[in-house]
Amino acid sequence: MKTLSSKLIFSLLLIGAAAGLTGIVLTLLLHTVQHLAFGYPLNAELSYRVMVEESSSLRRLMVLLLCGGLVGVGWVMLHRLASPLVSIKTAVANGQKMPLAATLIHALLQIVTVGLGSPLGREVAPREISAALAERWAASRGLDDEERKILLACASGAGLAAVYNVPLAAAVFALETLLLSWSRERLLAALLACGTAVLVVRAALGDVIQYPLPDFPLPDGWFNAWALAAAPLLALGVWAFERNAERLPEIPRRKPAMVWVALLSFAFIGLLAWYFPEIMGNGKAGNQLSFQSALGWRQALGLLAAKWAALLLAMLAGAYGGRITPSMMLGGLIAFLAACAWNVLLPGVDMGAAAFVGATVFLGVGQKMPITALVFMLELSRQSPALWLPLCLCLGATLLVYRALPVKRAA
Repeated sequence: MKTLSSKLIFSLLLIGAAAGLTGIVLTLLLHTVQHLAFGYPLNAELSYRVMVEESSSLRRLMVLLLCGGLVGVGWVMLHRLASPLVSIKTAVANGQKMPLAATLIHALLQIVTVGLGSPLGREVAPREISAALAERWAASRGLDDEERKILLACASGAGLAAVYNVPLAAAVFALETLLLSWSRERLLAALLACGTAVLVVRAALGDVIQYPLPDFPLPDGWFNAWALAAAPLLALGVWAFERNAERLPEIPRRKPAMVWVALLSFAFIGLLAWYFPEIMGNGKAGNQLSFQSALGWRQALGLLAAKWAALLLAMLAGAYGGRITPSMMLGGLIAFLAACAWNVLLPGVDMGAAAFVGATVFLGVGQKMPITALVFMLELSRQSPALWLPLCLCLGATLLVYRALPVKRAA
């Protein structure tokens, strides 16, 4: 494609606006579920971390049991009664159509369950709804295959931009993970859709910084050295989590037995949340602690193990959701612990900045989007671009180690 047609440009602007509206509705729905689940009035301006920490252990357990019931019944019924779900990547790459009604229900289940404490992420839901809407629009307007592919990928990116307030990172995400191309026309298309989505969201909800943090100290030589030294540990963390996930038993999600699996899995998550409430939700609560150095090494170690187990249990239960913020939490805690050990033996590094680097690297390597992760984390937090040096050093070294580790062999 040499130039974007006027029809495609209009479609990108329209779908970008639709993604923005979708992001607004889903954000408000998420916050409503969170407030109701933990007994706070809807106008209470409290973070989810404060809500779960101040709630009783028994209430957390009961909310997670409710979540498990919804996961089990909701997705079993969806798989048995609705049209088969089609992922965004499949729709973009192979041209398969995403069923609108099933996708909408699927996305709403994700938002409600994350609000109730599912440890997975919320960002897939707006991406899927936006892409499904783009699919319908493309078919009604007679866009050709190439234009349809671009529109769906950019709609997915716009959905990400809408919930995280990251127009540039979302555009990079669409190019790096879906379009797999960096042509000028595709870059322009992604920027149009993602920029429009964020413009709509900011008009309604304001320019919300997802992680309002004090500026980290500018990295020095010792911090850069730490970034290189932490890379093998982060690579092993990504590799180990992937191996753990691969070994989970595969239970057909249409089977009624999945309801009981979901209830038991979320009961165990509830027991973990009895002691580590920050594992509830997508991981933002844990990130706030590690980025602000607001925990000790023992709490960090326990929180890492609990979140790791909770994610595996949620996957076993058949829950759906994103992996962006959960990956950040795992990587941030691994890096925080690495910084704790480093500071015992060598000149100290800022542990919050270390957690930030670890979150970025684990996200980039684990989700196969290293460039997106570099842009995403700085845009998300408005931290200094000076962090790009240790980020690039750690990410590059982690990728080298990760690729040297054994991979699962085909049977």
